Amino acid sequence: MNNILVLEGSPRKGNTSVVTDWVLAGMGKGNKVTRVKLCEQHIQPCQECFTCTDTKKGAGCAQDDDMVELYDKLIDADLVLWASPIFCWNVTAQTKAVLDRCFALLTGEDLLKGSKWALVITAGGDAFDGADLAVEMFRRLADYGDIKYLGQHVVAPCPDGAKLKNSAVLQKQAKLFGKELAAAVKKG
Repeated sequence: MNNILVLEGSPRKGNTSVVTDWVLAGMGKGNKVTRVKLCEQHIQPCQECFTCTDTKKGAGCAQDDDMVELYDKLIDADLVLWASPIFCWNVTAQTKAVLDRCFALLTGEDLLKGSKWALVITAGGDAFDGADLAVEMFRRLADYGDIKYLGQHVVAPCPDGAKLKNSAVLQKQAKLFGKELAAAVKKG
């Protein structure tokens, strides 16, 4: 059984949530899935105070908000599945705030080292409507933190509502990505 942490960056339950459901279905049953809607969390942006660099065995972040609990979940997860629509050519502000705050886990003992991350992105425009920028940002952070980046599933252009839900092709592609993720997590 894998411990999967899904960080949902959309402020609504829409297309990204539908695609994420399909990816998780493709991963198979028996996983422990924790879904966190980031818009429902109280997470302040990083203040770049570098207090976290003074702590060697924990996050050491000076801010006391919902990120404190999320740090433990990030460390304990077998897979962190980041899910976000593209807003203004990148991930949502909620997603970016959490991503920035992950810096506190990359100092000291590098508590994210060896973690596994993957990405689900939906975009209204084509793949170069910001999805490419988001993917590159995650790849670079993963490289910096010695995190195993397992890839991304980008749906762009993403049809809305019933068109998305009724697309057997998009559902099949998302489930295939989930199956590939499950194999990659199992492989180590």
